[in-house]
Order: sequence, then C-alpha cells, then structure tokens
Amino acid sequence: MDNLSDYIQWMGDYPFSATGFREADALILCVISYFDLAPVFEKRSGVHRVKDCADMLAEGRARLMITGKDLGYRQILELAAASRRFGQLRMTNYVDRSRSQPPLQFSAVCFHDEADLSFLAYRGTDNSLAGWKEDFMISFCRTEAQEMALRYARAQLKPGRRWLLGGHSKGGNLALYTACLLEEELWQRVERVYLLDGPGLCPEVMDLGCMERIDARTTRVIPGFSVVGKLFEPQITDTRIVRSSAKGLMQHSLATWGIDHGDLALLDRDEPAGQLINAALNDWIADISQEDRVIFTDELFAALAAGGARNLDQLDDEGPAGLEAVLRRLEKSSAVTRKTLGDLPRQMVKHRIPVSVRKRLEKITEKE
Repeated sequence: MDNLSDYIQWMGDYPFSATGFREADALILCVISYFDLAPVFEKRSGVHRVKDCADMLAEGRARLMITGKDLGYRQILELAAASRRFGQLRMTNYVDRSRSQPPLQFSAVCFHDEADLSFLAYRGTDNSLAGWKEDFMISFCRTEAQEMALRYARAQLKPGRRWLLGGHSKGGNLALYTACLLEEELWQRVERVYLLDGPGLCPEVMDLGCMERIDARTTRVIPGFSVVGKLFEPQITDTRIVRSSAKGLMQHSLATWGIDHGDLALLDRDEPAGQLINAALNDWIADISQEDRVIFTDELFAALAAGGARNLDQLDDEGPAGLEAVLRRLEKSSAVTRKTLGDLPRQMVKHRIPVSVRKRLEKITEKE
C-alpha cells in the first residue's frame, strides 16, 4: 500500500490547477500545519512559501508539535517543500497560541496557490497538557480555541478565492465548529470542509441542527480503527474509511493513511476492535453528568501537572518521581474523579500502562 510520501513523488510536478485538489492534498497540508512554522515567518520577510520549510529542515529547526513518533511527518514536509505542487504554495497568517491557565492551544495557517485556491488548516492537539485539557473541555463547554478558530476564519475568508477548510484531530473539530457557526455570507465562500479523524460537537453544548447546512460540502475521513474521530461522532454523509499501515490507536496518524492510485485507499467498514472501544467509551461519557465532567477534567489535569510538567514530553521525562506525584494527587481527588477513573473502559488502559500502575489506580478507584 502506498502512502502520502509516495503521493507527493507521483503528483509533485503538477499544480492543483492541472489536476484539481484531492483528499490526499488536504492530508498533506494538515501534516505541514503540525510543524512550528515560526522559523519561516521570523526569518523571511515578504512572501513565505512551503519550499522555505526546506531551510527550516536543513537547520534542524523543524519542530514537530506532537508527541511520540512522527511516523513520516518530516519526510512528508521535506518532499512537499521540494515539489512544485506544494513547494510554491504561499503560506500566510500563521498563528500559534498556547497557555496553561486558562488552558488554550490554537494554531492555524493558510495556504494559497497561484490561481484562486486557498486552504485554511487548523492544527490538531500538540503535546501540551493545556491542549489535551481543552480536548476534554469540549464535552462541557465551548472552548477558547473553538472561538479563536471562528474569529480566525472570519478574518481570512476574503472574497475572490475558492476556500477550503480542514484539520486533523482537534483541528477537525475546530474546522467543524467554524463551518457550523460562520455567517452565511462567509460560508458561501467555502467550497469544501475536510474533517480528518476529528471529534464532533457535544450535543449538550451545541444544537446539532447546525450540521445540516454544512453536510453537502463536507468530507469526513477516519481510519479503520478510529477512537478520536468517533467521539461525539459527526454525522456526515460523505464519510470515508481509510486503510492504515499502523495498528490500533496509531492509525490516528495521518502519515499511516494509505493511497491507491492517487486516491485514498478505502475500507468498506470499521475494524471490529475499534467498534468495541467506541461503544464502551461513548457509554462511559454518556454516564458522566456535565457537572462531573468539569470536576473530572480539572482534577485529572491538576494531577498530571503535579510534578511541574507542562507537556507530555516533560511528563515522560519526570520518570518515577513524576508518576508518584500524579498518583498521590489522584489519591486526594474527589469521589467524582475516582469513580470516573474507575469506570473508564478497561480496553482503553489495557496494555497502555504498566501493571504496577494499573494496580495502584485500581486501589485508588476502589475507594468508591
């Protein structure tokens, strides 16, 4: 099965005006949005192009704003920067905002070809605890990142161009939120919305009737094993299930999604293992009241930050001492948090954390 790097090598000599914009192009632009593009925008004045990211890569300043293995993201950026199809795209209005309190993580950038096509890409969750906490917060409120995404689109959607919106993971949620709430005049400038394995809108927070307007112009793509994209699952008619080269939760990574003759390599149905987790996780969320979701989120992330970590990498670097600080904080958490942790579907934690830690958590949650 081919991948996004193969796609760039096949299609790299052809501009969008020659072939049209494809779903794989949306994936690649969303991959680029995961990089810290500040070195390009700080170093160069005037026009910023994707090809300028080659300098960032050569200087070792291509910082990928996610945790764990990139599974090919840097290679995708390198090939895209060297290609005609992506390298000549102008990048404008790069924004990157993050803070711990109140939690905020938001980033977006616009790509423009030489004709009339523009793609507005929202970055997904980075490795900050603030970004992850905001993900939990969509279950009980409208977040600041969602509101920033809407304001950003309002400022960027100038007339005279064919606009596309898109994002992966949290970025997909931001694109969905924006599309649903855009004023009609601005919405008419949007040709397509791409939701790439992103969560939907919480029905207790928003009236899902807003989805009716955007359905005909929206494409949703999820891997065969999808968890994030099944949370508050958005009901979009044009939903594609893409084949992935990874297993389990790692299928969330865009770099693992397959390509077949220039199009997405599609499956007929979800993987059964993912369906089981989705059902259990949705039942778990449904059993938690709005008020308890607030308490659980605040206390969980206070515990994760108990050792001083501000992102997932620092949390990992803290080692046993940091883990002990987290567990001690959880032991002092409310009955709501202990019960909610205890009710978490076992499929979500099995094989994901050491046995000793699982047993410690079981003792903590047994108090309820």
